[in-house]
Amino acid sequence: MLVSGRELLKWAVERRCAVGSFNTYNLEVTRAILRAAEARQAPVFLAIGAGALDYAGFGILTAAALEAAREASVPVAVHLDHSPDVATLARCVGAGFTSVMIDGHRLPFDANIALTHEAVEAAHGVVVEAELGGVPGAEDASGSQVHDIPMTDPEEALRFVEATGVESLAIAIGNAHGVYSGEPHLDFGRLAELRDAVNVPLVLHGASGISDDDIRRCIELGVRKINVNTEIRQAFFDSVGTSIAGVKGYDVTKLLGGAVDAMAAVVEEKIGVFSGG
Repeated sequence: MLVSGRELLKWAVERRCAVGSFNTYNLEVTRAILRAAEARQAPVFLAIGAGALDYAGFGILTAAALEAAREASVPVAVHLDHSPDVATLARCVGAGFTSVMIDGHRLPFDANIALTHEAVEAAHGVVVEAELGGVPGAEDASGSQVHDIPMTDPEEALRFVEATGVESLAIAIGNAHGVYSGEPHLDFGRLAELRDAVNVPLVLHGASGISDDDIRRCIELGVRKINVNTEIRQAFFDSVGTSIAGVKGYDVTKLLGGAVDAMAAVVEEKIGVFSGG
Protein backbone atom coordinates (compact mmCIF):
# COMPACT_ATOMS: atom_id res chain seq x y z
CA MET A 1 0.00 0.00 0.00
CA LEU A 2 1.22 3.47 -0.82
CA VAL A 3 1.72 5.56 2.33
CA SER A 4 3.41 8.76 3.41
CA GLY A 5 7.08 8.66 4.26
CA ARG A 6 6.09 10.41 7.48
CA GLU A 7 4.21 7.26 8.50
CA LEU A 8 7.29 5.09 7.94
CA LEU A 9 9.53 7.39 9.97
CA LYS A 10 6.99 7.34 12.80
CA TRP A 11 6.96 3.54 12.64
CA ALA A 12 10.75 3.42 13.00
CA VAL A 13 10.82 5.97 15.82
CA GLU A 14 8.17 4.12 17.80
CA ARG A 15 10.00 0.80 17.45
CA ARG A 16 13.49 2.27 17.85
CA CYS A 17 14.58 0.55 14.65
CA ALA A 18 15.32 1.77 11.14
CA VAL A 19 13.30 1.56 7.95
CA GLY A 20 15.17 0.66 4.79
CA SER A 21 15.32 2.86 1.71
CA PHE A 22 16.29 0.98 -1.44
CA ASN A 23 16.92 2.52 -4.86
CA THR A 24 15.18 1.27 -7.96
CA TYR A 25 15.98 1.84 -11.63
CA ASN A 26 13.54 -0.48 -13.39
CA LEU A 27 10.82 -3.10 -12.95
CA GLU A 28 13.20 -5.87 -11.89
CA VAL A 29 14.77 -3.88 -9.05
CA THR A 30 11.34 -2.72 -7.92
CA ARG A 31 10.05 -6.29 -7.85
CA ALA A 32 13.04 -7.42 -5.82
CA ILE A 33 12.65 -4.67 -3.22
CA LEU A 34 8.94 -5.19 -2.71
CA ARG A 35 9.18 -8.98 -2.73
CA ALA A 36 11.72 -8.77 0.08
CA ALA A 37 9.62 -6.26 2.02
CA GLU A 38 6.58 -8.52 1.78
CA ALA A 39 8.61 -11.56 2.84
CA ARG A 40 9.74 -9.64 5.94
CA GLN A 41 6.37 -7.94 6.38
CA ALA A 42 8.24 -4.66 6.76
CA PRO A 43 7.65 -1.17 5.38
CA VAL A 44 10.15 0.30 2.92
CA PHE A 45 11.04 3.44 1.06
CA LEU A 46 11.12 2.73 -2.68
CA ALA A 47 13.66 5.35 -3.68
CA ILE A 48 14.21 6.87 -7.11
CA GLY A 49 17.11 9.19 -7.87
CA ALA A 50 17.18 11.92 -10.50
CA GLY A 51 19.56 9.82 -12.59
CA ALA A 52 17.12 6.92 -12.66
CA LEU A 53 14.30 9.23 -13.73
CA ASP A 54 16.45 10.52 -16.58
CA TYR A 55 17.38 6.98 -17.62
CA ALA A 56 13.98 5.30 -17.53
CA GLY A 57 11.80 8.28 -18.33
CA PHE A 58 9.99 10.27 -15.68
CA GLY A 59 6.45 9.20 -16.44
CA ILE A 60 7.22 5.53 -17.02
CA LEU A 61 9.33 4.92 -13.91
CA THR A 62 7.12 7.06 -11.70
CA ALA A 63 3.92 5.33 -12.80
CA ALA A 64 5.45 1.87 -12.37
CA ALA A 65 6.81 2.63 -8.89
CA LEU A 66 3.57 4.18 -7.65
CA GLU A 67 1.45 1.32 -8.97
CA ALA A 68 3.80 -1.28 -7.49
CA ALA A 69 3.60 0.49 -4.14
CA ARG A 70 -0.20 0.56 -4.25
CA GLU A 71 -0.35 -3.18 -4.97
CA ALA A 72 2.15 -4.14 -2.25
CA SER A 73 0.83 -5.83 0.89
CA VAL A 74 3.14 -3.75 3.10
CA PRO A 75 3.43 0.05 3.55
CA VAL A 76 5.60 1.62 0.85
CA ALA A 77 6.62 5.24 0.45
CA VAL A 78 7.78 6.26 -3.02
CA HIS A 79 10.72 8.55 -2.34
CA LEU A 80 12.67 11.02 -4.47
CA ASP A 81 16.33 10.56 -3.56
CA HIS A 82 18.93 13.36 -3.81
CA SER A 83 16.91 15.90 -5.75
CA PRO A 84 19.36 18.50 -7.10
CA ASP A 85 16.76 21.25 -7.36
CA VAL A 86 13.32 22.34 -6.24
CA ALA A 87 11.80 21.99 -9.71
CA THR A 88 12.47 18.23 -9.80
CA LEU A 89 11.17 17.87 -6.26
CA ALA A 90 7.97 19.76 -7.06
CA ARG A 91 7.40 17.66 -10.17
CA CYS A 92 7.68 14.48 -8.12
CA VAL A 93 5.30 15.80 -5.48
CA GLY A 94 2.81 16.60 -8.23
CA ALA A 95 3.17 13.08 -9.64
CA GLY A 96 2.30 11.49 -6.31
CA PHE A 97 5.59 10.80 -4.55
CA THR A 98 5.00 10.46 -0.81
CA SER A 99 8.49 11.41 0.37
CA VAL A 100 11.16 13.67 -1.15
CA MET A 101 14.76 14.65 -0.51
CA ILE A 102 16.46 17.91 -1.39
CA ASP A 103 20.26 17.70 -1.52
CA GLY A 104 22.09 20.97 -0.96
CA HIS A 105 24.98 19.58 1.06
CA ARG A 106 27.57 20.90 -1.40
CA LEU A 107 26.32 24.44 -0.94
CA PRO A 108 27.49 26.86 1.74
CA PHE A 109 25.51 26.46 4.96
CA ASP A 110 23.22 29.46 4.46
CA ALA A 111 22.58 28.57 0.81
CA ASN A 112 21.68 25.00 1.85
CA ILE A 113 19.20 26.44 4.36
CA ALA A 114 17.63 28.65 1.70
CA LEU A 115 17.32 25.82 -0.83
CA THR A 116 15.92 23.42 1.74
CA HIS A 117 13.39 25.92 3.06
CA GLU A 118 12.22 26.53 -0.50
CA ALA A 119 11.88 22.77 -1.00
CA VAL A 120 9.78 22.38 2.15
CA GLU A 121 7.45 25.09 0.89
CA ALA A 122 7.23 23.45 -2.55
CA ALA A 123 6.50 20.01 -1.07
CA HIS A 124 3.07 21.15 0.18
CA GLY A 125 3.05 18.84 3.18
CA VAL A 126 4.93 15.89 1.70
CA VAL A 127 7.70 14.90 4.12
CA VAL A 128 11.10 16.36 3.17
CA GLU A 129 14.54 14.97 3.92
CA ALA A 130 17.65 17.13 3.60
CA GLU A 131 21.38 16.54 3.90
CA LEU A 132 23.96 18.41 5.93
CA GLY A 133 27.67 17.63 5.84
CA GLY A 134 29.63 15.75 3.22
CA VAL A 135 28.61 12.25 2.11
CA PRO A 136 31.06 11.62 -0.74
CA GLY A 137 30.71 9.30 -3.70
CA ALA A 138 28.20 9.00 -6.54
CA GLU A 139 24.71 7.74 -5.76
CA ASP A 140 24.30 5.83 -9.03
CA ALA A 141 27.87 4.61 -9.52
CA SER A 142 30.64 2.83 -7.68
CA GLY A 143 32.49 5.27 -5.49
CA SER A 144 35.22 5.09 -2.88
CA GLN A 145 35.80 6.02 0.70
CA VAL A 146 36.98 9.60 1.03
CA HIS A 147 38.91 10.62 4.11
CA ASP A 148 38.78 13.97 5.87
CA ILE A 149 35.27 14.67 4.59
CA PRO A 150 33.26 17.46 6.25
CA MET A 151 31.11 15.79 8.87
CA THR A 152 27.82 17.11 10.19
CA ASP A 153 28.21 19.56 13.04
CA PRO A 154 25.57 19.08 15.79
CA GLU A 155 25.13 22.80 16.47
CA GLU A 156 24.73 23.52 12.77
CA ALA A 157 22.29 20.62 12.50
CA LEU A 158 20.05 22.18 15.15
CA ARG A 159 20.12 25.57 13.40
CA PHE A 160 19.47 23.89 10.05
CA VAL A 161 16.45 21.89 11.20
CA GLU A 162 14.91 24.87 13.00
CA ALA A 163 15.42 27.19 10.02
CA THR A 164 14.15 24.83 7.30
CA GLY A 165 11.37 22.73 8.83
CA VAL A 166 12.71 19.46 7.41
CA GLU A 167 11.36 16.29 9.00
CA SER A 168 14.44 14.08 8.60
CA LEU A 169 18.14 14.78 8.21
CA ALA A 170 20.81 12.85 6.34
CA ILE A 171 24.08 13.13 8.23
CA ALA A 172 27.78 12.61 7.57
CA ILE A 173 29.65 10.65 10.24
CA GLY A 174 32.24 8.94 8.00
CA ASN A 175 29.79 7.23 5.64
CA ALA A 176 30.11 7.41 1.85
CA HIS A 177 28.14 6.45 -1.24
CA GLY A 178 29.43 3.61 -3.37
CA VAL A 179 32.11 1.05 -2.54
CA TYR A 180 34.43 1.82 0.36
CA SER A 181 38.11 1.57 -0.55
CA GLY A 182 38.92 0.63 3.04
CA GLU A 183 37.09 -0.19 6.23
CA PRO A 184 34.69 2.66 7.05
CA HIS A 185 35.22 4.34 10.42
CA LEU A 186 32.07 5.94 11.74
CA ASP A 187 32.11 8.67 14.37
CA PHE A 188 29.61 7.28 16.87
CA GLY A 189 30.29 10.06 19.37
CA ARG A 190 29.24 12.62 16.77
CA LEU A 191 26.15 10.56 15.99
CA ALA A 192 25.12 10.60 19.65
CA GLU A 193 25.57 14.38 19.73
CA LEU A 194 23.46 14.74 16.61
CA ARG A 195 20.71 12.58 18.09
CA ASP A 196 20.65 14.79 21.17
CA ALA A 197 20.79 18.02 19.19
CA VAL A 198 17.84 17.59 16.81
CA ASN A 199 14.30 16.30 17.21
CA VAL A 200 13.92 14.76 13.74
CA PRO A 201 14.83 11.24 12.57
CA LEU A 202 18.41 10.82 11.36
CA VAL A 203 19.19 9.20 8.02
CA LEU A 204 22.30 7.19 7.10
CA HIS A 205 23.29 7.19 3.43
CA GLY A 206 26.01 4.97 2.00
CA ALA A 207 25.17 1.94 4.14
CA SER A 208 26.45 -0.58 1.56
CA GLY A 209 29.70 -1.98 2.94
CA ILE A 210 29.15 -0.93 6.55
CA SER A 211 29.22 -3.92 8.92
CA ASP A 212 26.01 -5.17 10.50
CA ASP A 213 27.41 -4.43 13.96
CA ASP A 214 28.10 -0.80 13.00
CA ILE A 215 24.63 -0.53 11.47
CA ARG A 216 23.09 -1.80 14.70
CA ARG A 217 25.13 0.71 16.68
CA CYS A 218 23.88 3.52 14.43
CA ILE A 219 20.30 2.43 15.06
CA GLU A 220 20.93 2.35 18.81
CA LEU A 221 22.16 5.94 18.53
CA GLY A 222 19.13 7.25 16.70
CA VAL A 223 19.35 6.48 12.97
CA ARG A 224 15.83 5.74 11.76
CA LYS A 225 16.21 5.49 7.96
CA ILE A 226 19.04 3.71 6.18
CA ASN A 227 19.75 3.90 2.45
CA VAL A 228 21.14 0.96 0.48
CA ASN A 229 21.86 1.04 -3.24
CA THR A 230 25.28 -0.33 -4.24
CA GLU A 231 24.90 -3.82 -2.78
CA ILE A 232 21.64 -4.32 -4.67
CA ARG A 233 23.27 -3.32 -7.95
CA GLN A 234 26.21 -5.58 -7.20
CA ALA A 235 23.82 -8.52 -6.77
CA PHE A 236 22.16 -7.65 -10.09
CA PHE A 237 25.46 -7.54 -11.99
CA ASP A 238 26.86 -10.65 -10.31
CA SER A 239 23.73 -12.67 -11.07
CA VAL A 240 23.51 -11.66 -14.71
CA GLY A 241 27.25 -12.13 -15.21
CA THR A 242 27.14 -15.63 -13.75
CA SER A 243 24.00 -16.89 -15.45
CA ILE A 244 24.04 -15.26 -18.88
CA ALA A 245 26.05 -18.04 -20.55
CA GLY A 246 23.87 -20.74 -19.04
CA VAL A 247 20.46 -19.39 -20.00
CA LYS A 248 19.32 -21.16 -23.16
CA GLY A 249 17.04 -19.84 -25.85
CA TYR A 250 17.56 -16.19 -24.95
CA ASP A 251 15.02 -16.52 -22.14
CA VAL A 252 14.91 -13.03 -20.65
CA THR A 253 12.60 -14.10 -17.82
CA LYS A 254 15.10 -16.69 -16.57
CA LEU A 255 18.03 -14.32 -16.87
CA LEU A 256 16.39 -11.40 -15.12
CA GLY A 257 14.34 -13.60 -12.80
CA GLY A 258 17.56 -14.87 -11.29
CA ALA A 259 18.75 -11.31 -10.79
CA VAL A 260 15.48 -10.45 -9.03
CA ASP A 261 16.03 -13.38 -6.66
CA ALA A 262 19.59 -12.24 -5.93
CA MET A 263 18.60 -8.65 -5.26
CA ALA A 264 15.64 -9.67 -3.11
CA ALA A 265 17.95 -11.75 -0.94
CA VAL A 266 20.15 -8.71 -0.29
CA VAL A 267 17.20 -6.49 0.56
CA GLU A 268 15.62 -9.09 2.83
CA GLU A 269 18.87 -9.51 4.75
CA LYS A 270 19.21 -5.73 5.17
CA ILE A 271 15.64 -5.37 6.41
CA GLY A 272 16.35 -8.04 9.00
CA VAL A 273 19.32 -6.09 10.34
CA PHE A 274 17.48 -2.76 10.29
CA SER A 275 14.44 -4.11 12.12
CA GLY A 276 16.41 -6.04 14.72
CA GLY A 277 15.48 -9.40 13.31
